[in-house]
Amino acid sequence: MAATQPGISSVLRKTLLLKVLSKPQPTREDVQSVIELTASKVVEALEAQSMTLYLVEGNDICFKHVYYSPTLWSKEPPREKEFAEKREKLLKLKIPMGGTSMVGSVIDSGKPMFFGYTKGRSRPMVNLSKDTGFEVKTMVTVPLKGSGKNIGAIQVLNKEPGAKSAEFMEQELTILQEVADYSSPLLQRFLDPKFQISDIETARFISKYTGSPLVTGEEEIQIDDKLIEVVGDAIIRREGIFPTRRITPTAIAALMTNPLDFQKRESFSRATELSLDEVSVAPASLIERLLKKYFKEEKAAAAASEGFAGIADIIGAEFGAGGAGAEKVGEGAFDDEESAPIITLANRIVEDAYVSGASDIHIEPQENDLVVRYRVDGVCAEKLRLPKAVAGALAARYKVMSELDIAEKRLPQDGRIVFKKFTKKNIDIDLRLATGPMNFGEKIVMRILDKTKAALPITALGFSEANLKLYRDCIQQPYGMILHCGPTGSGKSMTLFSALREIADPTINIQTAEDPIEYTIPGINQMQMHKQIGLTFARALRAYLRMDPDIVLVGEIRDQETAEIAIEAALTGHLLLSTLHTNDAPSTVARLTDMEVEPFMISASMVCVCAQRLQRRLCKTCKIPYEPEGNEKEIMEKAIGWCGKVFKANPEGCPTCGGKGYKGRVGIHELMANSEELTRGINQKAETAELKRMAMRGNMKTLHQDTMLKVKEGVTSILESLTNVPPDMITLAEASAPEVAK
Repeated sequence: MAATQPGISSVLRKTLLLKVLSKPQPTREDVQSVIELTASKVVEALEAQSMTLYLVEGNDICFKHVYYSPTLWSKEPPREKEFAEKREKLLKLKIPMGGTSMVGSVIDSGKPMFFGYTKGRSRPMVNLSKDTGFEVKTMVTVPLKGSGKNIGAIQVLNKEPGAKSAEFMEQELTILQEVADYSSPLLQRFLDPKFQISDIETARFISKYTGSPLVTGEEEIQIDDKLIEVVGDAIIRREGIFPTRRITPTAIAALMTNPLDFQKRESFSRATELSLDEVSVAPASLIERLLKKYFKEEKAAAAASEGFAGIADIIGAEFGAGGAGAEKVGEGAFDDEESAPIITLANRIVEDAYVSGASDIHIEPQENDLVVRYRVDGVCAEKLRLPKAVAGALAARYKVMSELDIAEKRLPQDGRIVFKKFTKKNIDIDLRLATGPMNFGEKIVMRILDKTKAALPITALGFSEANLKLYRDCIQQPYGMILHCGPTGSGKSMTLFSALREIADPTINIQTAEDPIEYTIPGINQMQMHKQIGLTFARALRAYLRMDPDIVLVGEIRDQETAEIAIEAALTGHLLLSTLHTNDAPSTVARLTDMEVEPFMISASMVCVCAQRLQRRLCKTCKIPYEPEGNEKEIMEKAIGWCGKVFKANPEGCPTCGGKGYKGRVGIHELMANSEELTRGINQKAETAELKRMAMRGNMKTLHQDTMLKVKEGVTSILESLTNVPPDMITLAEASAPEVAK
């Protein structure tokens, strides 16, 4: 039972603690996880036979964790049940504050209590033996010190029979006090939502639990200026990893706030071709100070020449001003796309967008000026206004970079830019570029494809627990078709490649046809489409069926030919994954039918359809709790049958989210798995609304329901959810009603 707690692996312990640490509003389960993991560390470090953790709740001291070692009943196995029952009773017990108990005395005084067997059997030791049911030979109790008052205590009894010493020593009292000291702020944060941990305390906590060195000041480290220059501010800001010195030509030491963020470590190593051999923990404020020093103060002149302000001066416009200064330039002053200011401006826009975390760059000619906008976390925001005279040369520059026809301005074009060829900074990204003639000139939109980023683990995509289990079951199927649907930029490709990453194995052959290749995954054969030479999805699929595949991924089903070959592959022993543009999962059937695919072939091949969207996460630092009322309350109760305290965005924001109230995005999913009822409905050409009712009766959570679950969990807000997905026209109860089912 509780005896398994000390067996928790160190990696799991560290990962769980850091995951919980990042939550601004921890749940009861999170608090219990931290208590159990802290107890596990204490028992392992002190080789204790019994351990109890107490927390103060109001005027009572409560037992929060009780551990008994199996060695207590190893010679008398029937006593295991006795200890289990005693543990359950203690966890329900409360001791009044201010009493005469040993634990109460430690909490009141804030001083530890230490007994050893060699000092004789004192009365406290005798009383403890009576209370515990086994002979207590040695004991240490230390307080959990909070801000203003003590919040609890940790008590350990007896050494394990195989321990080096028979009783606790002074150095072990020091170890226990140290664990209590750096655990207390975290536990107090859970008990008191108003209590805030400084970033230095957070760094100290992470350092202790990960066993990593702690750096709190610049004077504690040596910094190699040349190394920082080689890596570049874009990568450092993007990954949050500050390099300090070289250890070998290909290995470096660095600072991180979270050394267990292996995704960022991997991304940093792939971008720089440098391995992180030594990682120290640093407060976020220290890393921010170093960034300001090395990229804003010491190199202010260089930054100014590359920054927007410097470029704006060159072209006669002020950064952020609506076309001011346009009168300083003549109409033909910037016709040359190879001029230095235009090249610098084109590069700087892309570099700044990458550092800002943008997914898309919009360059839009207006009547009097040129507007540059970035899409960050799904929302477009204006970044820069330039004089109209710059528009032609800037558009031509991007066309040159993507090898498009600069003379053709009347028709849309699309291309690809390998940005690494055009920048001296270590930014390894590709840009998917599209141009189109608008009433005031050519608009350019560039999608940023970060080649240094690997697909996320499938557990990090926002799937609910039920959907994650169902989706994992689906991708393990030996054959059939799995489709992902949603608009452009809804995370379909990320989900597909996360699925491939999970099931990739040397024993299976996985082949993909993509346009473009967005994520590179080891062990997978990936093919880039080239329409100019006739290499289309349909042609790639035909070739793949002759190349002994087990799993085939097609970037998108766009036409009847591709749809028919894809379904043929799914019906002949292959697992096929692809994407489709539809509003929700049930409407996928109608979309395929419109492509003249027979309904019986759809029902026979379909394993599941996953509709998805990306919606903004509330900022963990500044989100505001409140009780929904009126229409909001009604919407939540109708969707998930629950309403309680939820969160909304802070309109003023904070430094963490840049004043937006939101930071990052989370996936929402509607997972429709095939069933006998759905198969009959598809074969009978049932309408989309009826297919949706059938899927809901089969426990499908709609997109709207999944957004409301995210609201319940405090991940996003009701307003953001309703902005992305409207409420369902029909509830589960209505879908399950006999007259509807009929």
